[in-house]
Amino acid sequence: MSACITITNLSSRGEYGVLDPRRTNGFGPGYERHFGYPLAADGLVVSVKRNRKLSGCEMRVALTTMLAEPKDILAWNFFSAGPVGRIGSPGLGFPSSMTITRSSSMGLACGLGTDTIVLRRRSQAFNNWQAWYLFSPADFWDFWGGFNVTIDWFNDTSRGLWADQIPPLTYPRPLLPDLTLMRDPASGHFSLVVGGTDFAIAPNFVQFLGALGVSPNFAVPSTPLPPSPVDFTLVTELFRRSEIYVVFGGARFRITDLAVLSSLGFSANQVRTLPPGGFAKLHKYPFDGTFLREQNSSKVYLVEKKKLRLVTKAMMPCISPRNVRVVPDKALASLAKGPDF
Repeated sequence: MSACITITNLSSRGEYGVLDPRRTNGFGPGYERHFGYPLAADGLVVSVKRNRKLSGCEMRVALTTMLAEPKDILAWNFFSAGPVGRIGSPGLGFPSSMTITRSSSMGLACGLGTDTIVLRRRSQAFNNWQAWYLFSPADFWDFWGGFNVTIDWFNDTSRGLWADQIPPLTYPRPLLPDLTLMRDPASGHFSLVVGGTDFAIAPNFVQFLGALGVSPNFAVPSTPLPPSPVDFTLVTELFRRSEIYVVFGGARFRITDLAVLSSLGFSANQVRTLPPGGFAKLHKYPFDGTFLREQNSSKVYLVEKKKLRLVTKAMMPCISPRNVRVVPDKALASLAKGPDF
């Protein structure tokens, strides 16, 4: 099959980055993430939630808006330099949601499928389409493929930044930084934030908080956080420092020594110390939808209902290598295997 040669007639100023939900704000089964986008002249909240019925080459996109000025979203194909699907705000006569397919997937012919989506607004003063925002195509599919993506266009009078004025995205992006100490005003109980989630601190350990490098004098009021850390969080436990784990999909995977830690691309200064009993919050099996492979193996597994399902070659084009989590060799040996995916 010949490659499709594509160009874009869309301005790079309006090409905004895509946040990776697996590395943002902690993790949880069915957990829905909400990302705020202050665009150049508009405001969006983008909500993403995994849809088990969709492959990584599919996405369900929906638009919600209560604004008077008409809005639409185009499923855009770079080869044809035009839309292959369209949804719009009430009154335009278009549906409010659509399922799109990645343009480079499953042997689609050139001009078929979607590279990215384009967001537009129709000027009431000049009766023409303006804004023309879009999302970075590779990240758009790598990070949001297989998800329901709902765009709430709530503001069209704000003044934000164009995409080329925004610094590159970095990870992790938790709600609270590591080693934030929280205290529940009602119960008085403390917890420590690591990787975007909180780990409970036993009341009889409060007097030893200095061992974790925190002080009760600087605790902030507790706030609800996701149930598990973001991917790539490295942890040990205060009285079990010989054990180091990397967290993927809410589950822990043992790193046996510093040489393995380094070979996986980590360093010792990334390891965070949990309070006693902190390991108990980490699961044996990752959440459904997590892709795993061992360091020196080419076999990729998908986690479904506490089983590892081998991903066949036919499905690999719809799985981004960036979403496959690499664990130490033999780390998957004790996990149950299911039918091939």
